[in-house]
Amino acid sequence: MIGAETLVDGARRVATQSASIPALRVCLFLFALLAAFAWLRRRPFVSLLFVSTGALLGLGYWLVQMVSPLGFGTDAALTREWAQAGVNATSGSDASGFVVGTPVENSLVSVLAAAEVPLSIVHQTPQVAAIVSLLLLIALPFALIRNPMNAAFAATLALGGGVWPGISPYASIILRPPLLVVIGAAAWLIHILVRKRWVRRFFTRRRAGVLLGLIAGAALGRAWKGGAGADAISALSLMAASMVIASLLRAALRVACSSPTAARRAEALVILCAFGGSDLLWWNPPQTMSGFAESRDPGTALLKPLDWIAHNVPADQTILASPSYSAPIAARGGHRVLFPPNIDSGGGAPLTEPFRRARLLESTLRGEPVERLAESFSVTHLFLGPGEASPPVAKEVRDPNEPRLRLVLVYQDARDFRIFRLAKK
Repeated sequence: MIGAETLVDGARRVATQSASIPALRVCLFLFALLAAFAWLRRRPFVSLLFVSTGALLGLGYWLVQMVSPLGFGTDAALTREWAQAGVNATSGSDASGFVVGTPVENSLVSVLAAAEVPLSIVHQTPQVAAIVSLLLLIALPFALIRNPMNAAFAATLALGGGVWPGISPYASIILRPPLLVVIGAAAWLIHILVRKRWVRRFFTRRRAGVLLGLIAGAALGRAWKGGAGADAISALSLMAASMVIASLLRAALRVACSSPTAARRAEALVILCAFGGSDLLWWNPPQTMSGFAESRDPGTALLKPLDWIAHNVPADQTILASPSYSAPIAARGGHRVLFPPNIDSGGGAPLTEPFRRARLLESTLRGEPVERLAESFSVTHLFLGPGEASPPVAKEVRDPNEPRLRLVLVYQDARDFRIFRLAKK
């Protein structure tokens, strides 16, 4: 039997080919046609099923291509989050910051890692959040709208991009998985409030319409200005607005059309147009989402020495490396480092004792690590990448009052990654 991993790898190889994108869009449009036809035939839940299947196919097509943490190495904040998660996975909830001497940086992924969630699952947090957001778009209308037909219509429109095609929350959720927690809490609060009698009395149709118009107007204004933060707020606001406007839209179509059959035709056309202009149909993350192209690369060459570190170096020991390798060593090797990543443009916590750190690195690269500095920072290994010169063989100790360590090569591969152990003479 063909294993699930083999099937996923095969799907990934097909999905990464640019020629498959037109085929995907044809399939999605066919699902939209089937959904519109099912709605016309008075099969609202079948219509929702077709749209849901198309949305899952379109979202899964892009999500399956992500094999490394999204934003790692391209976004400073996300890189720190993944690095902290890697250290927490090996050190638990009591771990300090991934850079020695800095406080722990809490985030959704670091908390999950500290809770002993397998790191392979933690790395899939953006993908899981996107799938859950799709399921929420299906479930929320039925939780907030009493009429099943109106709920099915609202869910169908929300999956297709809402009343405003082309705006959907998936990209924002993938980049910011914690937004899903906010959405869930807000949805739960709204679900509780709409059951309260005093809320239904206060929010008459007119007041609700005015409030909804203000929300939609603010969302459109933010979307017009652009920006990742604006897109997130706009998408979430417009998705919420579409769930309520769907009922008003169906009522307006029934008034405007001459017969129920004509109204169903108009509704089917709205579904087709909404999905035909949706973000899922025309989405191209490699060109529009920062860090997506890099997430396609598993970084196999670098993973080999990092796996060696993870399996052969105790978790409480620190790895000395240049800032270029700090984030990978923490995120994939699970060990703290001495210097912040070079992508970190002042966003992390300030370093303590920067001169002592610099002196330890300088003395180590000369082949004579200062013993007291290495013990102070719990540094036990030196990591070097391709192009970085190996330290020279140390001479006899010149100053007996300041003991030095010697470097022992313990790992080297064909890619010229090297790991030295700092040993006493």
